[in-house]
Amino acid sequence: MKKYLLLILSGIFLLQSCYKDVGPIEEQAEETQEISYSRNIQPIFDQNCVSCHPSSGNLDLTASNSYNELVNVTASGYQGILVVPGDSESSVLYKKIDGSNVYGSNMPLGRSLSASQIALIKRWIDEGAQNN
Repeated sequence: MKKYLLLILSGIFLLQSCYKDVGPIEEQAEETQEISYSRNIQPIFDQNCVSCHPSSGNLDLTASNSYNELVNVTASGYQGILVVPGDSESSVLYKKIDGSNVYGSNMPLGRSLSASQIALIKRWIDEGAQNN
């Protein structure tokens, strides 16, 4: 009887230890979801960029103007396009946030976006910079 009780308790313990083992699956699901400009990208601008833009850099990153100010638009003061759909490495915006200082100071000034925010913007550009 003790043998069966020990076997049952061991089985319950094993099942409970597997209960929380879903983290990586959820992370993979997030990576496969389509990025929404209005839901995922604009909030980054709202939180980190709008306080200076439109007041500097000839760039308005408010929700009503940001997309049209970025995609396929020549960068003011730099030779390049702000957002080249499908090509983050050629996009001035991405180079301004990735820490490379290719186009002068990293943005936002005095600090940096989080690695996940930078990766999200890169992915949005590389996936075609959709206005969705």
